[in-house]
Amino acid sequence: MNQGVGVPPAVSDEAIVAEARAGRPDRFAELVRRYQHRVLGLVMNYTRRREEALDLCQDIFLATWQSLPRFDVGRSFTNWILKIATHHCYQFLRRTKRPLPPPDPDAGADLPDPLEVQVRAEDRAQVLAAFRRLDEDKRLVVWLYYFLGRSCVEIGDILEISVDLVKIRLFRARREMGEEMGGAGPG
Repeated sequence: MNQGVGVPPAVSDEAIVAEARAGRPDRFAELVRRYQHRVLGLVMNYTRRREEALDLCQDIFLATWQSLPRFDVGRSFTNWILKIATHHCYQFLRRTKRPLPPPDPDAGADLPDPLEVQVRAEDRAQVLAAFRRLDEDKRLVVWLYYFLGRSCVEIGDILEISVDLVKIRLFRARREMGEEMGGAGPG
């Protein structure tokens, strides 16, 4: 995503969806441009292989294009595409019969690393090690919340779980990471 952090795009995702639905399929390319890095970063956490991740991203964007007529413009396009991506990633894991690998901190290396900004460099390895030891469900919630900036409500919508369950997973993940790093974690 080439736009500055916190700078809204000149044209909303929903307006671009409307244009694509109205017979301008070239406008979908703008949505791909906006979301390719976010989707690739998410997918890399499942595949850990760039070639497989790129193939899976193509499948995700194709599915998004084919489902565009069913998109509810009253909802968030970001959450909708992340939901499609998460679903495809789960299908990939079932199809390949591989367990979810620990996330690669260099996945999507062309994206700014939120941990680099928020955590001192000497603590980064410790945080990542604790993050890698979380179970799959907690890691995904942490990834969506901290790396992709989704709210608890949005994560619940993406994963099709209750907001309370999202909060529980975040709480437990923070506690486990805090214990792993030698602190008490949240109270």
